Amino acid sequence: MAAAPTGSPPRRPGRDRLADVHVPFVYAALGFGVFGGFTLAVSLSIEAAIAGVSVSWATHAQVHGQLQVIGFAGLFVAGVAAKLIPRFGNGQVPNMRAMTAAYWCLVVGLLGRAIGQPLLDYPGFAAVMLAGALLQLIGALCFAGATIAVMGSTARAGAPHAVQISAGAIWLVVQAALGLIWLGGLAGEGGTILRSDHDGLLVTMALFGFLLSVFSGVGLRAFPTLFGMPAPSRRLGLAGAALLQVGLVVWIGASLGGAERLAVLGQSSVGAGVLVLVSSFGWWRRETRFAAASEPLSWALRGALLSLTLTGALLLVSGLDAAVRDHAVSARAADAARHVFAVGVITLGIVGMAQMILPEFASERLVRRPSRRRGPVFAALLVLAVVSRGIVPLMPVTDGVRFTSMAIGGTLALVAVAAFGVLFIRARRAHLEYLRRLAGWRGESLPVVEEP
Repeated sequence: MAAAPTGSPPRRPGRDRLADVHVPFVYAALGFGVFGGFTLAVSLSIEAAIAGVSVSWATHAQVHGQLQVIGFAGLFVAGVAAKLIPRFGNGQVPNMRAMTAAYWCLVVGLLGRAIGQPLLDYPGFAAVMLAGALLQLIGALCFAGATIAVMGSTARAGAPHAVQISAGAIWLVVQAALGLIWLGGLAGEGGTILRSDHDGLLVTMALFGFLLSVFSGVGLRAFPTLFGMPAPSRRLGLAGAALLQVGLVVWIGASLGGAERLAVLGQSSVGAGVLVLVSSFGWWRRETRFAAASEPLSWALRGALLSLTLTGALLLVSGLDAAVRDHAVSARAADAARHVFAVGVITLGIVGMAQMILPEFASERLVRRPSRRRGPVFAALLVLAVVSRGIVPLMPVTDGVRFTSMAIGGTLALVAVAAFGVLFIRARRAHLEYLRRLAGWRGESLPVVEEP
C-alpha cells in the first residue's frame, strides 16, 4: 500500500507575488478616480455652468487632469501591465521591489501634487508640490526600469507590441521629468496655475504617450484573437507603431520649440498610427472568440475600440485641418480628442478588459455566471459619457450647454467607475475565499489506494 503525497506544490515566490501585484494599483486607481478625478470633473463643470471659471477653477482643473490620467488611468494601467508583461515579454517576472517602489512613489507623489498646487500661496506647500513631482519621477523610473527589463529583448527583436509597451513606459518618465521642471518654475514664479501649454503637453504625453502606447501594445496581442482576426503582420504593427511614436516625438518636440505647423503634422501622424493599428483589431466583426461567460463584455470592448477609432480620426482630421489653415489645433478639438480617448478608450477599456483578464473576476465566473447585462450597461453608460463630455462640447453650443453636458458626462462616468469598484471589491473577496478553500482542499491527505 502507498499513500499519495500531500500538500500543495512548492511555491515560487516571484510568481506568488506577481499574482497580486495589480491589487494595490487597482485600489489606489479607484480611490483617485472616484473620490478625486471624476468627482472634480462633475463639480468643476457644475461650478463653471453656474458661476463661470476663476483662478481657483483653473488650478483644480489641472489637478483633475493629473488625478485622472496618472492617478486613475495611469495607476490602473501600470498595475495590470505589471501583471501582463511576463507573458508579453521574455517570461521573466518583473522586479517586485521596483514595482512596489513605483506604486508608493506614484501614489504619494500624486497626493503631494494635488495638495500642494492649489495651496502654493501658503508657506511650505511649494515644497510639498515639488516633493510630489520628484516622487512621481522616481516612481515612473522604477516602473519603466522594471518593464523594459522584461520587454526590452522582445522589443529589440522587433515585436510591435513590445515596442509599444516599452515606449509607453519611456513616455511616462519623460512627462514626469518635464512636470518636475515646469512645476519648479511655477513654484519660483508664484501663482497656482501652470502654463496652459505646459499643462496640455503633460496631459498629451500621459494620454497618448503612456496610455495609448501601452493600450495599443496589449491590443496588438489580444484584440485580433478575440475578434477572430489573423495576427497582424510585423510590418503592419511596426508601421503603426512608427507613425504613432515618431508622430509623438514631432508633436511634443515641435510644441516645445514653438513650431506649431510641425506640431500639428506630428499630431496627424499619431492619428494615422492609431487608425493603422485599429485596422488589425477586427472590433467590427460579428463573430468573436470570447468565452461564453465573457461574451457580453464584448460590448464594452467594442465601445472602447470604436472610441479609439474616433480618437484617431479626431487627431488626424483636426491636425490636417490646422496644417492646411496654418494655425494651431483649436482648444475644443484638442479637448474632444483627449476626453473621447480618456473616457471612451481608457475608462471603458478598464472596466471591460479588467473583467476578462483579472483573476478576481475569473474566480467570480467559477462560482456564478455574471449578469449578461453587465457589459451592455457599462458600454451604454460610458458611450453616453463620451458623447456628453467629448462630442457635444465640440459643437457650436453656448457655454451653459457645454458645461452642463460636461457635468452629465462626468456623472455617467463616475457612476460607471463606482459600480466597477463595487464589483471589483466583491470579486476580490470571493477570490480570496476561493483561494482559501482551494488551499484547504490541497492540504488534505489524498485517500490511500492499493497498488496492484
